[in-house]
Amino acid sequence: MDDLELIESYRSGNETAMEELILKYQKNIYRLAYRMTSDMEESKDIAQNTFLQAIKNLDKFRRESLFKTWLYQIAINLCLSFKGKHRHNHEELQENIVVNQSGALNVILNKERDSLLMKSMSEVPERQRLAILLRTYEGLNCREVADIMNISEGAVRANYHNGVKKLKELLKGYRHGTKA
Repeated sequence: MDDLELIESYRSGNETAMEELILKYQKNIYRLAYRMTSDMEESKDIAQNTFLQAIKNLDKFRRESLFKTWLYQIAINLCLSFKGKHRHNHEELQENIVVNQSGALNVILNKERDSLLMKSMSEVPERQRLAILLRTYEGLNCREVADIMNISEGAVRANYHNGVKKLKELLKGYRHGTKA
């Protein structure tokens, strides 16, 4: 069943239809929330609240866009609300990994790279960062991103292009040791 069929089935009393929708999108919503907040626990809460709000407001879903884009809009609004309340940066939780020496070095280098990328992404303006996250990490096309961000496809392309350019500048600064 596609999303609209599942929604209609849920509206007709089939509880498992909503469970299918949640299973279909929960990982994507969590990943988006984590990339926007850098907080694992808050991302879990945001993902859960996204689905709670979607269920609560299902009658407001007008089918003018895909269910997926409507769901992403809810998640993004919750993330922006979180970011407004928590302006300070959260440190990523360290995982206890037991690996051999060369594996440990790779883990450390990967964590450092990921941390640097997350830090650099946090310095990219919000709309540009959102365009990058949705296009690159979520694999959405320009039309879907435009629907989610409520802007034109041209504005999505411009935000994406300018965001990538800004990110490259930031990362180049780190590579050349100009950033601390």
